[in-house]
Amino acid sequence: MGWEYGIKVADVKDIKALMEHLAEALPRIDGYQMQRDGDGFVLLQNNSNWPEALQVSVEEARNIEGLEDDEPYIYCLFHIGGGDAVRLREGMCRVLEEEQCAADWFEL
Repeated sequence: MGWEYGIKVADVKDIKALMEHLAEALPRIDGYQMQRDGDGFVLLQNNSNWPEALQVSVEEARNIEGLEDDEPYIYCLFHIGGGDAVRLREGMCRVLEEEQCAADWFEL
């Protein structure tokens, strides 16, 4: 597994908008393309053995410290490491700092 993070959003109605802002703010890196679905997005890489580089989706909490069970949060799974992953994570962190909604980034 890779790096796992969660984003707790104070007001659940802000989750969808925050997801959009996260997707839009990811730095454009050659060799990656975004695929969106109903509850999030996947960043794909040109690697036939492991095409997923980053998955971001809305999940419901189960036994996560600081969250109530069934509380929605944004789940982020980085399948890659290295410089590209650092740039993607930094882009996401900038969005959280700039957003008007209250959101907390935490490690899983």
